[in-house]
Amino acid sequence: MKPKNKIILGSLVLGVMFLCVACTNLIEWRGGGIPKLVWGKSGPNIGKLKQQRKQDSVQENSGESLTLEEETTKPSWTHFRGLNGEAIYTEQPILTDWPKEGPPVLWRKLIGGGHSSFSIANGLAFTIEQQENNEVIAAFSTSTGSTQWTHEYAAKFEEYFGGIGPRTTPTWDQGRLFTLGAKGHLHCLDAGSGKLLWEKNLMTENDAEVPYWGVSASPFIYKDTVIITPGGKEDNAIVALNKKTGEKVWGALNGVQTYSTPVLFNLLGKEQLIVSLKEEMAAINPNDGKLLWSHPWKIFMNNYNIAQPTRLADDIVLISAGYGKGAEAFRIISSEGSMRTESLWKSKSLKSKFSSPIFWKGYLYGLNENRLVCLDAKDGSLKWRGDKYGYGQVIAASGQLIIMGDAGDLALVEMNPAKFVGKANFKALKGGRTWNYPALDNGFLFVRNSYEMVCFDLRVK
Repeated sequence: MKPKNKIILGSLVLGVMFLCVACTNLIEWRGGGIPKLVWGKSGPNIGKLKQQRKQDSVQENSGESLTLEEETTKPSWTHFRGLNGEAIYTEQPILTDWPKEGPPVLWRKLIGGGHSSFSIANGLAFTIEQQENNEVIAAFSTSTGSTQWTHEYAAKFEEYFGGIGPRTTPTWDQGRLFTLGAKGHLHCLDAGSGKLLWEKNLMTENDAEVPYWGVSASPFIYKDTVIITPGGKEDNAIVALNKKTGEKVWGALNGVQTYSTPVLFNLLGKEQLIVSLKEEMAAINPNDGKLLWSHPWKIFMNNYNIAQPTRLADDIVLISAGYGKGAEAFRIISSEGSMRTESLWKSKSLKSKFSSPIFWKGYLYGLNENRLVCLDAKDGSLKWRGDKYGYGQVIAASGQLIIMGDAGDLALVEMNPAKFVGKANFKALKGGRTWNYPALDNGFLFVRNSYEMVCFDLRVK
């Protein structure tokens, strides 16, 4: 080959390599089948974050601080999706008439990476973040956003589609904080000081594989136990530990873990813990782990459920998923000392991929992939299709839906089965991809992504 042709060929190869690198840096997966074009990848600025926290520490030591009204009620958002895991806030009325630029901002701070959301108790907001090669459990002042304590350990999870960092949300219970990292590191800490009380990794103990998108099911507290879903064999897929010591109380079922956090329902007059394993939904007795019933649930592409089940009635449960699956409502039937399930209806109009639906006064509100929809819970019939919010997260309060879109936009929509009523929509968070659930406590809304966190004042004045 002539030298001139070699130069041309070399230039073409370099050009193609440059385009590949450029395109990789300019596209990002937000949850759909097609990536989005972005100017910069989502993620934290660790240098600026550390500088800001250092400055916050100096200000606190000098006595500069902002004080909120003391909480006079029981904490209402102490674990993933709040009270009862339903993502419905009932502690007090909230502001439902938002100005164009959004409700008042109490504070705005930088944060580390990951998709963890907040749990809140006793003036502290707890979350997990990624800082370089460490997962960091952090407690922030609800009044100022300043760091009160951190506990970090060596762990870094990363995959191409969802990025870097922890996925689960801390669980607060009676002064203790329970956290689960993306690689299965389970910690119990004193919630007030961050002191480590005990730790273990059941993924290692169970010889279970970390899921492709990381451990995402948050710890669940029942009486004196903390229940997690590591997956495994020999009746250890679901494990209950003594919450004070970390010692095993019971193990149950066999199978591969999914991304869905356990939820406790009262069904047919009994407490039933609904758990998800690959290709099935199951209910167990939370006292001893004994199986009550199971329901087949196969999802195209990966068979790993994400959204949580929804209780529709004393004997009816709804499950839903993306990847073209849709939703299914089924009845639980008790007969001759055993329980079984019977399908009632199915719908392709509610394909809940990341965000679990809200059940309110007989109707279901949720994201059908990326578009908000409303369904009649009796038969699954579609009432309306609303706007698109990407693959975000939805909570409810004061008859309204609060929707955190996957690009950091915050929206307010009326829960009205007759028609779609969008009331507000504004840019709440910078930094790109936002898959973290919002949290509400004491009239304050806490939101975050992999770049920053913000507290909005939604109290009715």
